Amino acid sequence: MKFLRYFSSSFLIILFNLTCHNIPKGEISNSQSVKDNPLIYSKNQNIDFAAINEYDIKNATEYVLREADLILSEIITVPTAKRTFVNTLLRLDDLYDTVSKVSSPLELLASVHPNRKIRDKSDESILIIQRYFIELSANEALYEVVHQFSTSKEAHELPLNQKRFLESELRDFRNSGLGLSMKDREKLKRIQNRISELSLKFENNLASHLDTIFITLNMTEGLPADYLQNHLQKDGSYGIDLSYPSFYPFMEYAESDSLRKVLRYKFLNRGIPYNLNILDEILFNRKSLSELLKYPSYAALNIEDAMAKTPEAVWRFEKDLIKKINQIADVDTEELLQLKRDLKGDDGEIIFDWEKHYYENKLLQKKYNVDSEEVKQYFQVDNVINGLFIISSQLFNLKFLEIDNPSVWHSDVRMFEVRENADNRLIGQFYLDLYPRENKYQHAAAFSIVSGKKLNSWYQRPISCLVCNFPPPGKNTPALLLHEDVETFFHEFGHLLHDILTKTELSSQAGSSVAMDFVEAPSQMLENWVWNKTSLSLFATHYKTGEIIPDSLLNRMLMAKNIQSGNNLLQQIFYGILDLTLHEEFDSSSLKSTTEIMSELQNSITHYTYTVGTHQQASFDHLLGYGASYYGYLWSEVYAADMYSVFEKEGLLNLETGLHFRRTILEKGGSENPMNLVKAFLRRDPNNEAFLKNHGIID
Repeated sequence: MKFLRYFSSSFLIILFNLTCHNIPKGEISNSQSVKDNPLIYSKNQNIDFAAINEYDIKNATEYVLREADLILSEIITVPTAKRTFVNTLLRLDDLYDTVSKVSSPLELLASVHPNRKIRDKSDESILIIQRYFIELSANEALYEVVHQFSTSKEAHELPLNQKRFLESELRDFRNSGLGLSMKDREKLKRIQNRISELSLKFENNLASHLDTIFITLNMTEGLPADYLQNHLQKDGSYGIDLSYPSFYPFMEYAESDSLRKVLRYKFLNRGIPYNLNILDEILFNRKSLSELLKYPSYAALNIEDAMAKTPEAVWRFEKDLIKKINQIADVDTEELLQLKRDLKGDDGEIIFDWEKHYYENKLLQKKYNVDSEEVKQYFQVDNVINGLFIISSQLFNLKFLEIDNPSVWHSDVRMFEVRENADNRLIGQFYLDLYPRENKYQHAAAFSIVSGKKLNSWYQRPISCLVCNFPPPGKNTPALLLHEDVETFFHEFGHLLHDILTKTELSSQAGSSVAMDFVEAPSQMLENWVWNKTSLSLFATHYKTGEIIPDSLLNRMLMAKNIQSGNNLLQQIFYGILDLTLHEEFDSSSLKSTTEIMSELQNSITHYTYTVGTHQQASFDHLLGYGASYYGYLWSEVYAADMYSVFEKEGLLNLETGLHFRRTILEKGGSENPMNLVKAFLRRDPNNEAFLKNHGIID
């Protein structure tokens, strides 16, 4: 899943739990009045995305920061005797929410808008807003009034969610340098601003990295006919780019080992050469930041608020998994090697990086008679969307309606609303932006646009956007999804539901504003529905005949579910340990480069040999957004599997169980400790048994 791209420490990752005080002082431009600006919208009003121009972005940014300063002044000037949670902490949350109503849409536009001027102006404004919050987080007057309130009788009697917010704000102030000398505080702010600038450059380099190989018909052996048709160029050649719908099928089906090697090499070198130096500087600045704040490492700083609490706990988790998985991975690797020997007629002892997808696909076909091209005929994108809606409706008592002619940033984008099935009450809205295009964010992510928040007698309706890069409709076929794409769709929709169904009092705790090593759990749990006959029968129908996916094919898919699970888990562990190592041990002045660290870890942890001359870390943007927390994917999955086991026992479409999950997990957001939420749903302590069974590690 994707958080704000540019926030680069534990207190910058959570949406705007920060502060700043240098606002542009020019007047709002006369070219557009405030009331006509699409980015300055009233409560529960839809944003007119199609009407936004670069002047709106500049003007809205200036306007909203002035509004924030008015709230800040109001908070600080409350007399000591009259200071309360409502006029201090609640108003601070109001400040965050006010700014995020502009910054969150801009974060989306910077990632998906087809107009470069809009993207660039959004990036500029995001940096201005980040500087504002960096300054605010070091505002002594604000800290004093929050600290002052924390010593009051009311503060000691706050309900749990409000107490968590107060504690997180005090911790954020501490990690923003309050308590340091003025000289060190200024140094800290410079570091934070530099990290923001570098992170933006890293992401923009990645989004703008375009590379394509062109091949002729005699080089296309193994590639499916519809794939070739969709990649045919006017001159009769075939253009294969690095977008997911282009790259992965090529790696799975192309018979040419040399072409797969060329494409894999290009894929692993996205973002170079610039991002290598940028990453070095980000890591250096994060190390400097943690040293100023008296933490042993940036990893220690960023994991402190997570479920794991310390890097040592993460290392134990990762190493324990490696011990459990290695034997299975050995069997997986030998199976692939034997297949390679059989097909190539040699005694090869290595699976190269450009071979793994190809031989995994061959194994899928040979051992289980599962062909991804056959499977995708049953996953036309509209049917998958409908299936998501049916399952979510039955589990959480919802209904979904598409909005006609919405105002959007691209013609591919669709908009929907979510309503309570019981009384038709509107809960929230969301957008779907599903297909790749130039300069669009290259992964899959749920973007929060408006957060849920209690506002007096009404509730602010959440708005989100699900951004993906699925195979688009072909020249003669609708958009058909690979089964792994369907799994991704369900995963990201889980994030979206987390945001939409929130009922938290504070926007700072809304939806997926939870610990970084728990944020994936609700979405990972929803992935399981794409592996179940009951749920798949609701929507997996052949796009031509309407036939429900046959049991014979489905049974083969289920038998193949854990194919290469050992190697796949080791790959995730490698990413987590790489992230942790770079944020604990890397020193830009040392002899080892990030590439050397990465290659050594890949060769020691995974069973796939590092490809010499590649620099995957230059495109591994999770290093920016997660910052030593990538381990959270597997950490979260332990809880996701345990929670799913309840549905397995009580029924995958059991409304009572679904509503219990909605109330105890989805609606709570970050208002309570995630461990307590998991226990409340399970009605017992969690364990890792379901996780280990799910991956075939234990019976």
